[in-house]
Amino acid sequence: MTGNGRRVLRGFAATALVGVLGAGAAACGGDSEDAAGGSATGLTAALGAAPAADAGALLTYTDVAATRRLVKQDKKLYGGLATYGIPEVAQAGYESRPLKETHGFDENDVNTSLQIDSDRWRLTGAFDVDAVTAGMKKLGYTEGATDGGVLLKDPNGGQVAVSTSVRSLSMSPDTPPPALAAPKASVADDPAYQAVARCVGDATYYATFYGKGRESQTPDVTLYAIGATAQADGTSRERLCALTVSAEAAARTADTLRKTTAEASGSGERFAGATVDSGSGATPMVTLEWANSPQALPGDQNRTMRLPKLFLGER
Repeated sequence: MTGNGRRVLRGFAATALVGVLGAGAAACGGDSEDAAGGSATGLTAALGAAPAADAGALLTYTDVAATRRLVKQDKKLYGGLATYGIPEVAQAGYESRPLKETHGFDENDVNTSLQIDSDRWRLTGAFDVDAVTAGMKKLGYTEGATDGGVLLKDPNGGQVAVSTSVRSLSMSPDTPPPALAAPKASVADDPAYQAVARCVGDATYYATFYGKGRESQTPDVTLYAIGATAQADGTSRERLCALTVSAEAAARTADTLRKTTAEASGSGERFAGATVDSGSGATPMVTLEWANSPQALPGDQNRTMRLPKLFLGER
């Protein structure tokens, strides 16, 4: 990668990090595996590829195949997601060079993306390992081996691992990219992640889990996520799912969300017409659901952080 290319890609990651830390980041096909054991599609499968040690990280999932179709269908509504959770797509846009030419793959080869915090990504799909290796070597990366695939290192920072069905990236020279094979213990084994993932729904095309047990997060909530789901008529809805620690915590959380939606009611602004459910049981799942619109674009919460800011608090 050229010096300028490195700056652009690192700048993209830094921007994402600033946006996240300022507040505290369709259809699914069947799962399949390559020799490395990389699971291919779906929110549940993607969470199964995130090590248990990353339970406190921000995890942003994109169903790339579904999002590509949605962007093509309605760029005004879905255009903000047109980088598809792939940092190199944003870079290619800056440089006006075909990604296939520079990196040996593009978004059409990718099924899903999982971003871990601001500096690691794991993509599933169908990759030409030789083409990716050749492209990265032209950009100054050196070739090595990793379990189930090829490891490519930038002497100035950054590492890429690739197999026929997984491509992963780390911005750091000191942190390896996400493993090509799914870990023995993942966040998908965590009951809190299981509950919130069920609430969001495996058919989500875009979802962010804001991390379990983060120091800046309110103690009323164990874990929360926001996911978007497309309807058959082309419209989209988003749902916030917050797993709370008690009925009292759920009541406080629901009241906060109702106050936010009440402020928007009838004004034509985001969250107008939203519904809040305070859940039930010993540790209720509080939900907030709203329709996407020009005032509430899919993925807006990762840009405005309006809802995540409601979950700040002392632990």
